Amino acid sequence: MAAFGVHSDVRKTPSVGRMSARNRTVKVDAPSNAIGKILLFIRERRYQPSERLPSERDFAEKFDTSRGAVREALAALEAMRVVERRPNSGIYLRNAEESSIDALVLHAESGLPFQADEIADVFEVRCMLEVQAVRLACTRRTASDIREMHTILESTAKRIAKKQTIEAEDEAFHFAIFVATKNDILLRVVKSFYEMSRQRRHVYFADHGRGRRSYEDHCKILEAIENRRVGQAEQKMYDHLSRTVETWQTLLGEPNLQFPLVGHPR
Repeated sequence: MAAFGVHSDVRKTPSVGRMSARNRTVKVDAPSNAIGKILLFIRERRYQPSERLPSERDFAEKFDTSRGAVREALAALEAMRVVERRPNSGIYLRNAEESSIDALVLHAESGLPFQADEIADVFEVRCMLEVQAVRLACTRRTASDIREMHTILESTAKRIAKKQTIEAEDEAFHFAIFVATKNDILLRVVKSFYEMSRQRRHVYFADHGRGRRSYEDHCKILEAIENRRVGQAEQKMYDHLSRTVETWQTLLGEPNLQFPLVGHPR
């Protein structure tokens, strides 16, 4: 069984006059789609929850796009509880805590960077999911699951030998572990988290040394899963994620930023 199609091809994984500084149009490398531009505008202008946003017409003029495109973008953001329309009043920003996980994925797909504390939150949830997944995989994995993981690692080794990035193979290996849990809901939930982290993993695996260390960790994790050693698999996964966290503290230039890894094996 292939994890999201990775067995057959592991590389397929996914103007203005005098105005205040806040309202002045700033020339930036904004995403091409209207949703991305609106999200970037909100972040750049530091809008706060319950604060009124520009109208459809204002957005259309600001981004030099059609009102129809802006209307569709705002409708999507409203469905994901990022903004709300108030009758006879306007469009307002909602609390971030009210938005859906789809909004976080959209945020990432639009090319907008996450803040350091947001990355820390993602790592915390990821640890909960990954440690639980490797535990379940030890008891539920089939021979087909093991073959799939070996196939992915073989592909990983070939790319490392060529000094190529392994970001797709890394994603495929972790997905394969979730497939081995036989829990479709868990698999669907984690897919959203990996979609949010694609840009970060592109940066992370640009360093071939990190790719090799990740591959070595994966080999140890697979060995534990194959031999159904639950405690060892949990520990190897926890160690693997801990090293990733330490690297991101360095990359973000935030050595004191706390990345609380929960679910440490007892």
